[in-house]
Amino acid sequence: MRELVMLLLVGAVLIQFPLGVVMYFDARRLDLENPEVYWLGVVAPAVGFVVILYYFSERRNLPKKSESDPQDGSAR
Repeated sequence: MRELVMLLLVGAVLIQFPLGVVMYFDARRLDLENPEVYWLGVVAPAVGFVVILYYFSERRNLPKKSESDPQDGSAR
């Protein structure tokens, strides 16, 4: 039983990690506010699949960066 649980956790991480990378770059391409939030939500094994489903269903409606926001890296 322990081996099965470890296999499922490792499998979930191996699936979620590449999807998180894709979502991060997609969020940056769409110029969304805080693209790293989606990345962090996906790599958490317990809730990652929920975040993936939410992101892909609502990605066109998520808040975008406003033009008055500073560019990446200047305020961080």
